[in-house]
Amino acid sequence: MNLDAETLNFLHGRCFSNGRTFDLGNKGSVLRRSDRLQQLAHGQCILHVGCCDHLPLIQEKRARGLYLHENLCRVAAQCVGVDTNAEGVALLRSTGFPLTYTPEDAPKDCVVDGKEKAYDICLLADVIEHVGNPVEFLTSMKHYRFNRLVLVTPNAFRWRNSLPGGETINTDHRFWFTPYTLCKVLVDAGYEPQRVELCHSDYTSWRGAAAAKLLGRVPRWRDTLLVEAVNQTS
Repeated sequence: MNLDAETLNFLHGRCFSNGRTFDLGNKGSVLRRSDRLQQLAHGQCILHVGCCDHLPLIQEKRARGLYLHENLCRVAAQCVGVDTNAEGVALLRSTGFPLTYTPEDAPKDCVVDGKEKAYDICLLADVIEHVGNPVEFLTSMKHYRFNRLVLVTPNAFRWRNSLPGGETINTDHRFWFTPYTLCKVLVDAGYEPQRVELCHSDYTSWRGAAAAKLLGRVPRWRDTLLVEAVNQTS
């Protein structure tokens, strides 16, 4: 989605329309979700909020090379994990990820060579759709000091949502977000959206690769929505 001055006027409520159409852009080839996040994290100091994932899925994802926190730790200069799941935090610490904390204990700053600095990126990957009050939650993230916020969530327009039949969903999800509505929530929480991307899912089969090639032509149907934003007051 093109975040030009006119679009930002709508996001900030300076303009209103009951039926405005926004071009989603993102035509052409793009990366898988995990590959794009590793690209963003490379050499950076990362605060990874919601790092644990669902406990029953951790070992399966690690075996398939799809466990995001592990992959981020491989490429980041430093990757600090935060999660409300104390059992998950204990599991990660016991399996080689010592910089993993519950929110009460997590460092507000990145510490490099004994010096404090802002995290380069605060990453919320597949977290916002689980939260009952997204604006309040995003506002609370300002407790930490970071330069950029990166949000990742399932795309409400993804192709599987257009198929006939019932709703297929993670039963802990509370929201589906579109590019515009996620940017609107970010603005309400005091952030300025900088970039919107539509990425592929973390496919591992030839069928997934074939679907990704097709969806390169139809960005609207891609599985993953990624938005970068900065604090409006920074």
